[in-house]
Amino acid sequence: MEFDKIDRINEYLENCLWMDFELCNMNGGQIDLYGFLDEAGEDKIKIIFKQPYMVICVFSFTYEGNGTFISLVTGEEAYEINKKYGVIQGNQIFRLTNTNINSDMYIIARELEVDIID
Repeated sequence: MEFDKIDRINEYLENCLWMDFELCNMNGGQIDLYGFLDEAGEDKIKIIFKQPYMVICVFSFTYEGNGTFISLVTGEEAYEINKKYGVIQGNQIFRLTNTNINSDMYIIARELEVDIID
């Protein structure tokens, strides 16, 4: 279930002071978001969004532990996004929090996978 995966991601990031993220692959089949502690280091977390519908975010950003990193958008906010962008039924709206810009980012996709490398 997506809530379990989201909780796993957020719990992992609670133990990190910060994490740099980069969209490393993006196509109609999936979006790969990789997290790492420094540019020379190896990836520490891979978040894969399956069958993406829409992306509203920058390609690389930093998360410094302020607030929840990833969450599902529900309720009135989801309704407004659905109305504005015509989101196809079966997709989920994921909100990503970052430190670089003063706005939330959204990835709309069918499902989420996570791989934490430690």
